[in-house]
Amino acid sequence: MCALVTIRSAVPSDAPALVVLLESFMEDAFQKPWHGSAAAVLRDGFGEAARFHTMIALASPGDAVGFAAWQDSYDLHHCVRGGLLLDMYVRPTHRGRGVALGLVTSIAARARDGGGCYLRGQSVPNPAVQRMYERMAVTFPGAECNVGGRAFRALADLAMVPAREAVRRLPLKAWNYEA
Repeated sequence: MCALVTIRSAVPSDAPALVVLLESFMEDAFQKPWHGSAAAVLRDGFGEAARFHTMIALASPGDAVGFAAWQDSYDLHHCVRGGLLLDMYVRPTHRGRGVALGLVTSIAARARDGGGCYLRGQSVPNPAVQRMYERMAVTFPGAECNVGGRAFRALADLAMVPAREAVRRLPLKAWNYEA
């Protein structure tokens, strides 16, 4: 618990509130719409076959004010398990009250309970968010690289293609934005 907010693992009935938070997160952080769906959150975020886990912050029952999604991770450099923080969001009305820290510490505890010994993630380019991470985390310069959409399919089609031909057929960067 932090600043009168309860933090707990999300359950399937939280999916509608998570959708609202995800829409707000995408608009706030990236000025873009969320392209997911409640059905995908339910399919991929809950049950035995869950692809990710979610912690939810509630100001009161039914009043979700934040979330953090994470998944199990593995550090091959040190051969240890840990957690990968996928995304985190706290409504502006509840920022500065320890909610984000409560979400992060809850995830760290869950990762540790699963045998993990680290938590990894990236922050959005928000000075307040970056200050929190820089206070406690080792940060590295660099960039996360993503290949998606048509570019991903073209890249996957290059498996087993001789290197010279594969280089000539690399997808265009613009293809990442094509379905």
